[in-house]
Amino acid sequence: MDYRTDFYSLGVTFYQLLCDRLPFAATDALELVHCHIAKQPVPPHEVNPAVPGPVSDLVMKLLAKNAEDRYQSAHGIWADLQECWNQIQQTQQIESFAVERWDISSIFQIPQKLYGRAHEVESLLKAFEQVISTTKAAAELILVSGYPGIGKTTLVQELYKPVTHQNGYFITGKYEQLQRNIPYFALIQAFRELIRQLLSESEEQIIDWREKLLAALGDNAQVVVDVIPDLELLIGKQPEAIALPPAEAQNRFYLALEKFIRVFTQPFTIDIEPIHPLVIFLNDLQWTDSASLQLIQRWITIMNDQQLLVIGAYRDTEVDASHPLARSLQEIQQAKGTVHHIALSPLGLADVNCLLQDTLHCGSEKSLPLAELTLQKTDGNPFFVNEFLRFLHQEKLINLVLQYVIC
Repeated sequence: MDYRTDFYSLGVTFYQLLCDRLPFAATDALELVHCHIAKQPVPPHEVNPAVPGPVSDLVMKLLAKNAEDRYQSAHGIWADLQECWNQIQQTQQIESFAVERWDISSIFQIPQKLYGRAHEVESLLKAFEQVISTTKAAAELILVSGYPGIGKTTLVQELYKPVTHQNGYFITGKYEQLQRNIPYFALIQAFRELIRQLLSESEEQIIDWREKLLAALGDNAQVVVDVIPDLELLIGKQPEAIALPPAEAQNRFYLALEKFIRVFTQPFTIDIEPIHPLVIFLNDLQWTDSASLQLIQRWITIMNDQQLLVIGAYRDTEVDASHPLARSLQEIQQAKGTVHHIALSPLGLADVNCLLQDTLHCGSEKSLPLAELTLQKTDGNPFFVNEFLRFLHQEKLINLVLQYVIC
């Protein structure tokens, strides 16, 4: 989210001016989000044949999904529009020309895309496809491990597009080192985020979710509200649950929360409406509490007919064989639960050099010496690579020289 987001909005405005319609006709909120992050609009010249090709190319450049693929400067947009205007004035038509010729950003930008993680992204997508399979739905757990700054969170965020495409919900929670004594700390964050997403939908959808949740939870709705207070905003005030001894109360909570989750993770059949797979991303599992681990263990071993994917990221340097997380994993595997492991390693020289080429807009041979130095200084840690490059720029050891020639 930076100034290039405004370029995307400008592209939407141009598109409507030229085509008398928006790029996407979706009315459902989730579908519209998916369209804007993953679906390509029909080029303007195909919607309206009167739109010249270069103008259509300009608009599609503004509407590129990745910020790095859009225009990088207002000057670049202005130069192409000026070229179109000059041609109209001279010949009453616009001949084809290469857009973005004068588009060079004066801002130091490190690309936001992933480098050197193609195999890991493929593993994530494959696991998600298994979870949403129409022939065999199953709750699964993915564990992503690595050093701090290695890119665990960035990797997991690659799932956002396919989850949205499937009308699913991607929710996140993060454990904190100083909050380890609070049960379900990150899970509560995640489910609060889920409730906020539901409340942002249409009134008709909110009523539908309310009815489903009330039917599933029954007399135990307040049990879940006690842990996730935001749920009351969706289902309304609920009667107090009957008091039970501690052990029975805990079992009731487990069952009630499982019913809550099943509302969103029911597998697809011809008798019900489309699926809404649920992806729960829990960061910094090295600081998780035992209560959260017990819940995760139950979900992966008991809810094996649901479209539920739990992803946990943790620092492997802080989790040894005696850690509660390691013991829970052993118990999950003994119970035949599905667990995937993705260990992130540092970036190699080729990956760092590719990042530098995209950042500095230069060839491989020119960026290679700096790539070697960067790798030496950072050991290939993506966070340190970015910080090292920013430091070089702040110290004016990297300078961008702009030369505009406008005829």
